Amino acid sequence: MVVARLPGPSDRATPEPGRALRAVEPVEPVGAGPSTPDPASRLADRWADLLPGAGSPAIGQLRTLLRRLSTVLRADPFWPPTARRIGASLYHCGPAKRPLGAGGPQPEELLPPTLGLLRSDAQAMLGTPGPEGARRLATALDQLVAGYLAAMRERAESERQDLLTATRWPPEDLQRVLTDGDLHYRALYLRGRVGIAVGSLAGDVIDANPALYRLFGADQPPELPHAAADFVHPDDLATFVESYHRVASADGPDSVEIDVRLVRPDRIVVWARLNATLVRNDRGEPDRVVAVVQDISERHRLRSRLERAATLDRLTQLPNRGVAEAQLRQAFAPGAARRAGLCAVDVDGFRSVNDTLGHAVGDELLFAVAGRLQMAAGDHLVTRTGGDDFAVLAVDTTGADDMKALADRLLDALGPPFQLAGRSLTVTASIGVSEAPTATTVPEELMRSADVALSWAKAQGGGRRVLFDPERDAGEAARSTLLAGLPEAVDRGEFRLAFQPLVRLRDEHVLGTEALVRWQHPVEGVLGPGRFIELAERSGAIVSLGRWVLRESCRQAAGWHERLGDASPYVSVNVSPVQLVAPGWFDAVTDALAESGLPPRKLQLEITEQAVLGDEALALDVLGALRGADVRLALDDFGTGWSSLAWLRRLPVHALKIDGSFIDGLRHPAPDPMDESIVRALVELAHALDLEVTAEWVETRTQAERLERLGCDLGQGRWFGDAGPAAWVPDLVRRSLR
Repeated sequence: MVVARLPGPSDRATPEPGRALRAVEPVEPVGAGPSTPDPASRLADRWADLLPGAGSPAIGQLRTLLRRLSTVLRADPFWPPTARRIGASLYHCGPAKRPLGAGGPQPEELLPPTLGLLRSDAQAMLGTPGPEGARRLATALDQLVAGYLAAMRERAESERQDLLTATRWPPEDLQRVLTDGDLHYRALYLRGRVGIAVGSLAGDVIDANPALYRLFGADQPPELPHAAADFVHPDDLATFVESYHRVASADGPDSVEIDVRLVRPDRIVVWARLNATLVRNDRGEPDRVVAVVQDISERHRLRSRLERAATLDRLTQLPNRGVAEAQLRQAFAPGAARRAGLCAVDVDGFRSVNDTLGHAVGDELLFAVAGRLQMAAGDHLVTRTGGDDFAVLAVDTTGADDMKALADRLLDALGPPFQLAGRSLTVTASIGVSEAPTATTVPEELMRSADVALSWAKAQGGGRRVLFDPERDAGEAARSTLLAGLPEAVDRGEFRLAFQPLVRLRDEHVLGTEALVRWQHPVEGVLGPGRFIELAERSGAIVSLGRWVLRESCRQAAGWHERLGDASPYVSVNVSPVQLVAPGWFDAVTDALAESGLPPRKLQLEITEQAVLGDEALALDVLGALRGADVRLALDDFGTGWSSLAWLRRLPVHALKIDGSFIDGLRHPAPDPMDESIVRALVELAHALDLEVTAEWVETRTQAERLERLGCDLGQGRWFGDAGPAAWVPDLVRRSLR
């Protein structure tokens, strides 16, 4: 039997000495220039000294990149994302574009000396002086690195796909590909950045390429053959063995892909994606397994951090409101629990603690309160649902007495004074208690009942617990009245719109406004959307109400456009999941634009991931049609759902709005480093997808300035102004343009 041998380490191709960097992108010609070199030329010469084998063509390309960087640093307005393209150009014109058998510096070896040189000299030679110049340079270099790394990842993925293509060829072609006759795939094996392992049908590694050695922290191959299972983390061993046996069997699939943890000799754990392919001999019998091994550790760490940030409260490390709601819904699932109870806890007078002692002491107090609540609650779930609000969920209760006893334990735990910042603080709490059988109520009603009972406890002076009483629940009657009046309220003209500005952070120009609906109820007075939007969705009245909001928003925005021209702000309208898939919604949007005369680009529709999770195909079709009509689309409340990252790649949106819970940690002079890192990662992720980023809940100057430095595009919140009538929007825009 003839067995094709994959090239081994001894077959490493000899680098070509002195080979210069090769450009693949058009580069502007560089003339002879004056006798005294300009700053970019001088800096390019110094840069070239750091690059082994850089000849005249490389210096010319570096000079061009430096001139582009100088333009970015001196631009007014300063727009740092432009430097991302410079980073990508640096990667493409450097050693990354050499043939895969050539020598010279590796891409990862080019970046550190480049950053060192630019950090030390670029401001003086290319940029603007002073602290502002230093800030611009630091921000631009962050973007340059992001572009360089993005291009590097694209190259690695391209190599991986090439290798997958090679390993899936028929055996006779595979033998030809992996011999000296096909230098491209041979070079991929020897010089590529993706690891390759060749395994026997019995599960032994019999060959490996240099990239795989490096993934395991070694310069030389291990002793081979070696059992592949020895490299796999114990927790992933069963999955690995089962997948390997499947692909190595005669009647199994020809390829499998799995994510597993690999353990290096120094005990460092590496997350890897394995694409294993069965290679057959010339008789069609299984012969060996070829696996492409990609290091996905950084991607896994980022995903883990984002998932943790999306489910845990930053300060107390308790589960957040999203987790509380999910667990409550799970308790109400069929067969899960017969009864459930909820304690809504609010720290009395907490705002005065922040106002008198400062937010730092307030944060310490909330952390201490969370600890005591956990101790008192025992096995019950404790969550932080916002500000100074907590919730304790109990399942399989026997009745209201269980919840009253739990609430009493929580109050007792908060009784002793807290010793914080050299002070003794005595605090009390108000607790609203609700308990009900899961068969006859819904999770939302249990939460509402606890909130209503909490409001009763606070109205009685706090420091107590109050059990929800259905007979006392005047709000229930009010809700029924509101629900009954909703369908006719639109026709009676009882709804009003208020508009909150969306402000560009770098210059505080008003670029847009969000339309917020209010109900001027004839009996109840002005009602916020929290009182009736959920009712409207349940009853179906949200469709007619949403169309009125859309038409009125377009009409008002058209008036702004008539007065201000292209300087007018766009109007952003929230779209309910019910609206998006309702028949005729796309036509309703185009009709509203046509009737008002508003250009489509001046309308933005805000959706949440819940809008797509129902009828996915229909929702994506509608969104695609809206984008095709030049209507802006924004993903709202990003980070609060369960699959935002997954949906972000698929939704045809122009922008995303980072949920305010991620912004809260940026309000202090010393920001929470985790929150800052997460926001930076989200902004870079969005910008990599060419999405505009808006931060919600911006309430302080500190937050606004820090968000600008992190690259966030727009801000929305009380720092820029509360919602107001449509009439003041033009003047607000004019003032922002001065």
